[in-house]
Amino acid sequence: MTYLTRIRVRSKCFSTRGRAPILLVWLLALTLAGCAGSEKHDEALAAKRALEFAKVVFIEKDFVKGHEMLAEGGKRHIPVEKLKETVASMHPRGYPKKVTALEYEPMVGEKAIYIFLSGNTGEDLISYRLTLEGTAATDYKVLKMDQGLGFPTFSNKKRSFKPAPDIS
Repeated sequence: MTYLTRIRVRSKCFSTRGRAPILLVWLLALTLAGCAGSEKHDEALAAKRALEFAKVVFIEKDFVKGHEMLAEGGKRHIPVEKLKETVASMHPRGYPKKVTALEYEPMVGEKAIYIFLSGNTGEDLISYRLTLEGTAATDYKVLKMDQGLGFPTFSNKKRSFKPAPDIS
């Protein structure tokens, strides 16, 4: 009889009956906390802003106007002359005549989105990745630009534009 009493006492100690609601509350709180940082992006608007910047800077080579189009963080860290030098170093074999937005990738939980562009010089294709700061509600401005091939993807959110918008 003593043995059965001990089993009952032990089973009450390890019972999850009273803890189930607490566990569910914790899981719900963690789920909601994970969604709290989600930002609503408008990839078409972001691509439009990226292409406008590309036209001004890569095609028209108007670095003063391009500098004005940068996000505040970009303006603080990149003076007009540095922007001009950076863009020139990105184009040793010539500037593009046409730029196309190929893909986009929202930065999860951030107010930023990557726009992947392709520039066509007539002889070469140049790949760019522009980081745009903003959301669908606040509009977008270019924060950073990279040139190269095979940009790594940081999530499974990278998508292609269909059809691909372009500018020349």
